[in-house]
Amino acid sequence: MTSFRDPGYFADSTWEAILNRDRYADGEFVYAALTTGIYCRPSCPARLPHRRNTVIFKTAGEAERQRYISCRRCHPSKGSLTPAEKGIKHALDYIEAHLDETVSLQTLSQASGLSPNHLQQTFKRIVGLSPKAFCDARRLAHFKLRLRRGESVTSACYAVGFGSSRALYDKTGKGLGMTPVVYQQGGDRLPIRYAMSDTTLGEVLLAATETGLCTIILAQTEKRLLRALRSEFPKAVLIRQKEPPREWSAALRMCQLEDPLLSTLPRTLRHCIFQAKVWKTLS
Repeated sequence: MTSFRDPGYFADSTWEAILNRDRYADGEFVYAALTTGIYCRPSCPARLPHRRNTVIFKTAGEAERQRYISCRRCHPSKGSLTPAEKGIKHALDYIEAHLDETVSLQTLSQASGLSPNHLQQTFKRIVGLSPKAFCDARRLAHFKLRLRRGESVTSACYAVGFGSSRALYDKTGKGLGMTPVVYQQGGDRLPIRYAMSDTTLGEVLLAATETGLCTIILAQTEKRLLRALRSEFPKAVLIRQKEPPREWSAALRMCQLEDPLLSTLPRTLRHCIFQAKVWKTLS
C-alpha cells in the first residue's frame, strides 16, 4: 500500500491536480477524505476536503483495502465511468451510426441521457470540440469517402445530410481545400504540399492546397501514409516538405492531448476525434 497521510508528504502538484479537478490526472491516483471515509478521482466535482484531511492512494484498490468507500459522483473504481462519461460515449456512438442524418443537440441529448446544456459543456470538455463541430467533421469525412467511391457530388451531398448544394459548399469550403468536383477527380494537376510528424496516436500526415487543409491521415508507418495520400489524390502534384509548418506542429501538439475517457475508445474513433480537432484548429 502507498498512502501519504502527512499532507506535507505528497507533492504540491498532486494537490494542485485535486484543486483544479484535473481530468488528466484521473488514473494516476485517488484521494480520500479522512472526515467522510470516501475516496474520489482527482476530477471529482464534489466539495474538496482540507489538505490536512486528505490521503493519497496510487490505486482505488489500495483505498478500498483501507476501507474507504468509492464516491458515487465520480465512480473512481478502475474501469468505472461516471454517468456523464457514459452519456458522451453514447453520443459519440450515435453520431457514428447516423452520419447520413442531421443530428441535433436535442437528439444527442436524448441518446446520451444528458440535458442539452450539460451535454454541450461535457462533450466539449471531454472531446475537445462541440457536438456540432464534431458532427460537421464526421459528415465531411463521410462525404469525401462517398466521392472516392465514385458517387456523384449531388448524391453524396444528400447521402450525408447536407440537404442542399448551398449547405454543402458552406460546410466544405475550407474542409476540402478544393471544390468537390476537383476532389472527386483526384486533385487533377493540383499542387498539394504535405508533411509528416510523430504523435502519440501514431504517424500523421497533413496536406494542404493554397485554399486550405485537404487531408489528415494517420497510420503506423510512413509508407502507409504515402500510399493513402496517393490513393486519395492520384492526379495531384504532391510536394513534400521536410518539416511541417509551425502552425501545423502547434495544432498537432495541442490536439494529441486526450481526455482519459478517449483513451478507452476504439482506435478508429480516437483517430476520428483527433482528425476533427486538428481540422477545426487549422480551418
